[in-house]
Amino acid sequence: MEKLLEFKGKKLLVLGGLTLACDIVKHAQAMGAYVIVADYDENSPAKKIADDAVLINALDVDAIVNFCKKEKVDGITTGFVDILLPPCYEACKRLGLPYYVTPKMLIMSTSKIDFKNTCNEYGVPVPQTYFVGSEITDDIYQAINYPVFVKPLDGSGSRGAGVCNTREQLDAQFVQAKHFSVSNTVVIEDYLTGREFLLNYVAVNGEYRLISMFDRYICGDRGSAINYSNLAISPSKAIHQYLNDVNNKVISMFKNLGFTDGIFFLQGYAKDDKITFFEMGCRLGGSYYNLERACINIDPVDMIIRYALTGKMMDKIEDVPVDVANYKKTAICINYLLKGMTATIGSIRGLKEVKNLPSCISYEQRHFVGDYYSNERTVDRPVLSLYLVEDSLESARKDVNYLNSIFEVKDENGESLLMQKFNLNNF
Repeated sequence: MEKLLEFKGKKLLVLGGLTLACDIVKHAQAMGAYVIVADYDENSPAKKIADDAVLINALDVDAIVNFCKKEKVDGITTGFVDILLPPCYEACKRLGLPYYVTPKMLIMSTSKIDFKNTCNEYGVPVPQTYFVGSEITDDIYQAINYPVFVKPLDGSGSRGAGVCNTREQLDAQFVQAKHFSVSNTVVIEDYLTGREFLLNYVAVNGEYRLISMFDRYICGDRGSAINYSNLAISPSKAIHQYLNDVNNKVISMFKNLGFTDGIFFLQGYAKDDKITFFEMGCRLGGSYYNLERACINIDPVDMIIRYALTGKMMDKIEDVPVDVANYKKTAICINYLLKGMTATIGSIRGLKEVKNLPSCISYEQRHFVGDYYSNERTVDRPVLSLYLVEDSLESARKDVNYLNSIFEVKDENGESLLMQKFNLNNF
């Protein structure tokens, strides 16, 4: 029990109280810490379970610093939102508290051009860029080979990003991308095709380990995944290729950039023998930490809490195999997504069966009966996220098919509100 309560008497401030942040709060509390959540919303989900809550704009560094001095806070961290990384870094710097993110990592995580330029410098593959700016000229239109991907230069959460196959689609998406860019700057680049993946790294005292590589799948009724895939599965089909051909280049790049401790994720596409990255972040990516913990006993949530309170990620990482991301079991994340419409949830069927499924290690219900939502979708809207650990791909197919058959969400008129479900038989 003493080890579990190793941070008893320590105060941890968590910036941002969204639903996913509840995992940080609960984990820190289990380690003995007194957890305070700060943001501008007095009804944030994480505030409801925290030991204390404060109504502070999480972007207001002065307010954060003053609060921490007054309350004698021992550490600050944040989890899932790119925009909260800079204020967290700045507050920690001014208070002399540890935070793993470096200025260069912040730039690479928030500037897609800096990310691509840095990758090009180190031979890490990224797509061709046609344009970066606020107004498209005729010569750019003529140079473009469709399809292209259009996105805000400094946006987050995939807002304003989309695939374009024609000039008309490009013009419409350009307006959206510009709207979601802080600097009104848009990037147009080659649209990558193939199998999308997301991979997570940890760094400890300058030593790196790839701890997961998930293939992300979407159903046919969606043009692309905005934030959530319909289903993600690990180990990736490209895990051996990645470890053999790309892993060392990525590690070399971040070592040379001076990143010694922390977490980061990379997203990209694998097609035939080619792997190409399009984005990175130096925060918790997705919700795969539950599966990483279950499959390899490495927990990024534990790491960011530990670093915030001690300046150390873990004791050592040398004993962790370099191919640890090639899981012996099958890890799956399923997201049941609501359609982009205006509706009130009338019924949810199958939750009891979900909770009783032996392979389900955790789940996150994000919407409930009686919830009203509109069709103004800038992000995907999952009603339920499930995390499964299976002994084999065959047992995974069986469980996914079962879950698809029993889980349903309907409106008040008995019509289904769910988007298409992913059929693992096609995997």
